[in-house]
Amino acid sequence: MSKFEEVRKFAWYEFIIWFMILCFCIAGIKIYQRHEAKKLVTYQIFLPDVDGLVVGSPVKFLGVEIGYIDKIKILYDRVYLKFVITDKDIVLPKGSIATVEFAGMGGSKSLEIYPPTKESLATGKIILAEDPVRLSDSLSLLNDMFSKINSIIVKTSTFANETGVFDIKKGIDTQAIEQNMIQADAIMQKLRRKDNE
Repeated sequence: MSKFEEVRKFAWYEFIIWFMILCFCIAGIKIYQRHEAKKLVTYQIFLPDVDGLVVGSPVKFLGVEIGYIDKIKILYDRVYLKFVITDKDIVLPKGSIATVEFAGMGGSKSLEIYPPTKESLATGKIILAEDPVRLSDSLSLLNDMFSKINSIIVKTSTFANETGVFDIKKGIDTQAIEQNMIQADAIMQKLRRKDNE
């Protein structure tokens, strides 16, 4: 055997040895990661939809980040969601409520978990899933609120105009208010006297 063939043979042996060392290192790291992952607490829930959540999105309990989304999968008309709790001191109480929420106008999404209520405890579920909170829902709520405020203002101005308390040209007539209060007081006193008799 020539020296060149001998060197090639030793190079192959060295390659095989380094390859086996590398395989053992990778296997050791994977075993360690799997062992550490088993120590983490995981929960599985089904949501109607996840409204922009992705794998890796934060999981929050009362606004404090406690974990992350590990897996999302569509199953029929529901979305399967698996999340991991990285804070080992946190144990979610039975009947907790989970929903998807957005933070800020940028719309970053997170899975928000709230403490149980009497209704959620009555369901007997570990975690009760609710529909996501959407920006459009919040805007429609604001629209409803402003509509009711507008209605109150219209009714108040109509009442003021009918009682003669408010005239656009003169402004608020405090004497008319005082006269109306005196008349209302007189009526109340008459009613009290009739009740006493």
